[in-house]
Amino acid sequence: MREALSDRALLGDALRGDSWQVWRVLLIAAVGESLRPAERVIFKQFTGGRDVEPGEMVDTFLAVAGRRSGKTTAMSALVVYLSCLCDWAEDFSLGERGVALYLAPATVQAERAFRFTRTFIKNSPLMKKLVLGETADTISLSNGIDLEIQAANWRHVRGATCICVCLDECAYLQSAAESSNRDEDLLTALRPSVVTTGGPMLLISSPGSDIGVVHSIHRRHFGSEGDRLMLVIQSDSKALNPRLSQARIDREFAEDPVASEAEWGGRFRAPTTQWLPRAVIERAVATGLESRPPVQRGRYLAFCDMAGGEGKDSATIAIGHLEGERLVVDLVAEQRPPFSSETAVASFAASLRDYGIRRVCGDQYAKGWPMAAFSRHGIEYSEDKVPNKSDLYLHCIALFTADRVSLVDQLRLIDQLCGLRRKVGSGSRETVDHLRNGHDDLANSVCGLLWRLAPVQRRLALVIPKAALARASMPRSSSRGILGYSEPPRYPSGRWGA
Repeated sequence: MREALSDRALLGDALRGDSWQVWRVLLIAAVGESLRPAERVIFKQFTGGRDVEPGEMVDTFLAVAGRRSGKTTAMSALVVYLSCLCDWAEDFSLGERGVALYLAPATVQAERAFRFTRTFIKNSPLMKKLVLGETADTISLSNGIDLEIQAANWRHVRGATCICVCLDECAYLQSAAESSNRDEDLLTALRPSVVTTGGPMLLISSPGSDIGVVHSIHRRHFGSEGDRLMLVIQSDSKALNPRLSQARIDREFAEDPVASEAEWGGRFRAPTTQWLPRAVIERAVATGLESRPPVQRGRYLAFCDMAGGEGKDSATIAIGHLEGERLVVDLVAEQRPPFSSETAVASFAASLRDYGIRRVCGDQYAKGWPMAAFSRHGIEYSEDKVPNKSDLYLHCIALFTADRVSLVDQLRLIDQLCGLRRKVGSGSRETVDHLRNGHDDLANSVCGLLWRLAPVQRRLALVIPKAALARASMPRSSSRGILGYSEPPRYPSGRWGA
């Protein structure tokens, strides 16, 4: 491996330059080769304190690292090395072909890694001579190895004799007990595929929640007490890829510190966290101002969250406007149960007319009943393209952390916002909801209003003020690392306005 990575006729162009040093060290160690004293210092840093390399081909290589850290590129180089530059002939029967298998939660993710592999082989004047044929999802080599993409489904991966299995973004596979395609079942089905050859399982992912097989392997084998042949590394993005812009990473942390700890910090997320700190929410409150009277007709938008009046949920409405780039909430109203739904609609319609509003948005409630109810008062009710509740809440995080929101001073609203919790479930899917026996009707209307005032395309181009950047708690990374082979993340430029 050391020779292949230094030979431009082989893999020298794949991980070229000083910035790839860490990944070169880790790959050399993973295949069982010896490290030099200076390389062992790097190895110890990224493996949680392991003093020496494995000394033989590892059974499992797990890389838990932040986004854009180069892990997919590095694993592609390792797969090419195993497929093209190692001799597996003694492990196969007459007529049997070995498989280097790529898997990911979505086929398109596996295809990205496969493109690196295809490029590395074609870039080498020696390795490209091995290619017998290729399709969109297979490369057949003259040495009896096929590189393939398959769907990450435990029912479909059985039967092949593999020299390696590369599973990309494996922390985002389903892990719930009721899932029909659990990550644990997938790994159980895959492990026998590499037993014959002794090839490695290559697991790479940015970290998800602290549930699932990725966290389980990390918990048992990261650090000096782990199995020698279960090589686990963990790192933030910047330490592995120093060419990343620290300013851009800081902006991500300023927008959403909780998610960025996983996406860029390389740390596992707790299953449940607070939606936003109370201090951030209270900073947005206009103290002593319970509502703002209408000033200019035609400048206001509204969002409502309807209810039937007989259960525990309230019917709520929020009205607001834009002042430059600031999102101002002018009125928040609530009809608490028990109430007449028709009376609630009449009250909300009167408030809408006061602010010169003829159209209100809301979710799909009671099979279109709000449309008919509001239309009787001359108000159009629209439920088109309204995101689900969790997406509304997640969308608004950056707006609050960027200090762009001005709320009215209503304690019940503030308490509901502070009571929201972010939960990372199976496959690291994130949801937001209120606490048990809590309520979020006012919070839902306000966040729906903020979504209308600053829809997705505007939020993506959000400019974070320097004050917000200063509040971002991003641990500074080591200067050691690599240059990611794939394109760097792209950020929209410009400012969103009214």
